[in-house]
Amino acid sequence: MKKSAYILLFSCLILFQSCFEIIEQVFIKNDGSGNFQLVINLSKSKTRVNSIMKMKTVNGHDVPTKAEITEKVAAIEKTIAGTAGISNVKTNLDFTNYIATLTCDFSKVAQLNTVVKNINDKEKGKQKTEKSFDLDAATNVFSRLNKFQFKEDYNKMSNADKEIFSGANYTAIYKFEKPVSLVSNKDANISPSKKAVMLKLNVLDIITNKKSIENKITITK
Repeated sequence: MKKSAYILLFSCLILFQSCFEIIEQVFIKNDGSGNFQLVINLSKSKTRVNSIMKMKTVNGHDVPTKAEITEKVAAIEKTIAGTAGISNVKTNLDFTNYIATLTCDFSKVAQLNTVVKNINDKEKGKQKTEKSFDLDAATNVFSRLNKFQFKEDYNKMSNADKEIFSGANYTAIYKFEKPVSLVSNKDANISPSKKAVMLKLNVLDIITNKKSIENKITITK
């Protein structure tokens, strides 16, 4: 997982062995600009995480201190803020409920792909970065893509490390100013207002390729 754009947070999750939720939210305005938000929520397991944070190692992995996590997130925030077209970058680490939040504004959807690339390069990721988001102005289709493959890495993990993903969920929420007319992912739901799409999947199903986060959303012109 740490080869993806979420490298800074997944590296910690592997250590915490706890139930968690990933929430990805994108709001896209009619002109193609918008806001991106990523939330990693471990609040359901905060008692267990609290205990782990007091340990030096777990399952052979070093447990990062709160200071080390804060420093890493600050470095990621700086990388994102240095990306052209990205503004209002904010991160928040709630060490009481163990919720990490990252938000930023973008002037073009394509700039989110640059953010992914810049983080991958900064963290010396070995996997080639691919386009994750796209907005075709001609067809009014927003696409969430996923070219990363994690199954091989997952299969190499110890059984103890694999346990983290059994109760983990991924939720994607995409909001628009105009109504949505069509979605390609059968697991995605269009809101009653027609201006939002939600997709909720088990993380393990995504890793093992049983389910996909990919989605093509057609927006009414």
